[in-house]
Amino acid sequence: MNDIVVKIASSNISKELQNIGFDSSYSSYAVNKYKGATYKIFNLKPHEANILKQLCLSLGFDCAVRRETIMCKCDYTDAVIFASEAQILQLIEKLRLQPFRLNELAELINRLNYNYQPLKIRKYTFDWSRPYIMGILNVTPDSFSDGGNFSNVEAALNRAVEMIEQGVDIIDIGGESTRPDAESVSVDEELNRVIPVIRKIREAGIGIPISIDTRNYQTAKEAVETGADIINDVSGFEYDNNLFDYAAKNNIPSVIVHSNSVPAKNIDFTQADIVEEIYFSLYNKIQKLKNAGMEIQNIIADPGIGFGKSAESNFEILKRFNEFNTLGVPLLLGISRKSFITKTFNIPFEEADIATALYSSLIKNVNIHRVHNVKLVKQYLQYANKIN
Repeated sequence: MNDIVVKIASSNISKELQNIGFDSSYSSYAVNKYKGATYKIFNLKPHEANILKQLCLSLGFDCAVRRETIMCKCDYTDAVIFASEAQILQLIEKLRLQPFRLNELAELINRLNYNYQPLKIRKYTFDWSRPYIMGILNVTPDSFSDGGNFSNVEAALNRAVEMIEQGVDIIDIGGESTRPDAESVSVDEELNRVIPVIRKIREAGIGIPISIDTRNYQTAKEAVETGADIINDVSGFEYDNNLFDYAAKNNIPSVIVHSNSVPAKNIDFTQADIVEEIYFSLYNKIQKLKNAGMEIQNIIADPGIGFGKSAESNFEILKRFNEFNTLGVPLLLGISRKSFITKTFNIPFEEADIATALYSSLIKNVNIHRVHNVKLVKQYLQYANKIN
């Protein structure tokens, strides 16, 4: 007699259905019944939330709302639901028939399974089917881990060539350190550091996409005119309004970084929910860029590990990184040699590359990894891909 045995099913639902002899002609549809997710919905009015709750219950799952909602004794409530993908599709159809803002909610939920539009730069197409690697090329004398190593133009060119040989997808060139308590530099000094390097790379016939890591409009403009393709603004377009206007007007691919402080001031923030604060900060900036005319495929979001956040906050961001996927734009993660790693594990910067590679391989839903050690991170991503 065979005993009844129970185990957790694998995440490969299609394979599990195949293994039990499920009807193969129906499996592609049935998979949606066995995959589920938790959704959080913000700023519902009580009457909207009450309708939503009844619709959820009618479909066989619940909807948690603020306890005063049923009596309409609150102005707004958030809601949390857990449902299978099949149930969500049914909910969307029902919401489309409802009054108030519920038909708008239907479309918002429908966009959650957003397939990012490809980003085309020169001869390269970023289709987001795999994680890409952005290699850091600091041409500064005072960056925290590699300051002065590549401030010479020839050394910077050699490093760029080395990263390309290691499989880098984007080279990120920066002329101002953003390490904690770093001194700001003048725009002229920043230009003197980055423009000769960009020019040298292009004169060498290298066509790889180049990102300019700057918060200054003038630096970004001259860098793009010299051959840079992407603007990586560590201030999230907070420092120089002219940079926002320039990027949006010209539809230049841009990384918007969440930052509490640039350069970082080691401020220990105590938000009730730092992930949600960062989420809405990035969400609002994405909407602002879109309203200013930037096409959605040219926007990349970075939750900004470091930049005034405590170590505890940084680890919280990493644990919940998947929550940023519903922003609808590709996500960049920059944890390479960050001080929250070195201080937490009491290791020097030169030993932080293994931790960087490990976290990079563990955290899913990252579209671009911004790193110093291209070779090691690429290896770890390849290792992780075998079991993901």
